[in-house]
Amino acid sequence: MNVLVIDVGTSSMRGILFEHQGKCLTEKQEFYQATYLENSWVEQNPADWENALYSILKQSVAEAENMGEKIDAISITSQRSSVIPVDENIRPLSNAIMWQDKRTNYICESMENLNDKVFSLCGSRVNPVFSGSKMMWIREERPEIYAKTYKFMVIPDYLIYLMTGRICTDYTYGSRSLLMNIRTHEWDDELLEIFHVEKEKLCELVEPGSVCGHITKAFAEITGCQEGIPVITAGGDQQCGAIGQGVVKKGVMSVTTGTGGYLITATDQVPENLEQDAICNFSSVKGQYILESSVLTCCSAFDWFRRQFYPDSSFDEINREVEQTPIGSHGCLCIPYFMGRSTPDWNNMAKAEFANVTLGTTKQDMLRSLLEGICYEIRNGIDIMNKYVKVSDIYINGGLSNSVPFNDIQTNVYGMKIIRRGKADATARGALMIAVTAMGIFENVEKAFECISRQDEVKIYLPDDKKILEYERYRAQMNRIYKRVWGEKQKDGKFEFHI
Repeated sequence: MNVLVIDVGTSSMRGILFEHQGKCLTEKQEFYQATYLENSWVEQNPADWENALYSILKQSVAEAENMGEKIDAISITSQRSSVIPVDENIRPLSNAIMWQDKRTNYICESMENLNDKVFSLCGSRVNPVFSGSKMMWIREERPEIYAKTYKFMVIPDYLIYLMTGRICTDYTYGSRSLLMNIRTHEWDDELLEIFHVEKEKLCELVEPGSVCGHITKAFAEITGCQEGIPVITAGGDQQCGAIGQGVVKKGVMSVTTGTGGYLITATDQVPENLEQDAICNFSSVKGQYILESSVLTCCSAFDWFRRQFYPDSSFDEINREVEQTPIGSHGCLCIPYFMGRSTPDWNNMAKAEFANVTLGTTKQDMLRSLLEGICYEIRNGIDIMNKYVKVSDIYINGGLSNSVPFNDIQTNVYGMKIIRRGKADATARGALMIAVTAMGIFENVEKAFECISRQDEVKIYLPDDKKILEYERYRAQMNRIYKRVWGEKQKDGKFEFHI
């Protein structure tokens, strides 16, 4: 059995045709770019994803036929909280508001007094990242679009409709909306009232790992794909990435350093002692939850720095510069909140800065300090997650994990052994594992992981005790600078920030 995985990322869409035991038969990729506007607005034309989907399907079908293979099922995983309002004909009414868009900051700040209630129902605080605040913004600021909106969709919902004609969304995306009850897995009336969104404008909720429908005749005619092929929703990209790394049971954590940074670990239930310093979402594994901590900028911050200071350098050259710069970057520290801070205190107003800069500071120092600062913030998240689930193994993935010197920084900042398994394609492999389990090839996702990851190349990084202590001093210094600059203090259960 062959499964075509559609992996919708922030900067590109990939289509990878896998044999059911994990062998890659063919891979196609289409690039696109979001539009970054003033005031931290980020939008994208839904036609980008539609065109990429058609192109990838056409190419994948043709190449499979040339190899004497075929596509037996399609599994889709995607970035999670970008919102597309569509009319009754499922035509987009505007550009998508992207997950990293910050136009709803003022809405979220005005709702801080509701955080306890919202968190108790959906496992997340009010935050601009999540899709519910974006829907509320459309109602308040674009009432003409809201009135015409038949459904609010996230990207995979739209693509599933194009392929199958069915309108649905799965629990993993629902749990990133602030509108779904984390315990009942249904749209919550109280949350809908808080955000002023009508239930009729939301898609039907289904379990991740569900067959959402089958390829329609119209889609088959456009792409050459066989009519009737099942389309499976594998869940959000971070959920699938975690599964692809082995987060299929408690005690395992994945750390993905992609556009943003995500820490995910599995739990069988919503922790009774759960506080608002972590996010509780639905897992792509049926009946399972994930706890999540996040860093809003990783690769995106590195890419910014590379464009500004290393426009003509190769990644190998940049890696050598990192290796040749000592631990602590000659005292230079980067506070890495280029798009604000998410967990644990949800400070949307925070900004990035370089501290301890002297006339002797070099761009090499700033480069390494940027990477170190990202790791310090991830380590802060690891400490929080350990309150709820004791972590024994950390698996790393994402674009920055392609860098050996960055991985050396990671293991010593985290103070734990870290493991990099296979190529940086854990998200697609996780979506494959969900699909082959849904199709009955494997008994459960854990069995699918055991089989598909059997041939993985595994690279282990071990920390050095002296480096651990040195990095701990620098991390403590970074945290002190953050508190001093932003004046964090807690009052009546709320955070106040004084600049």
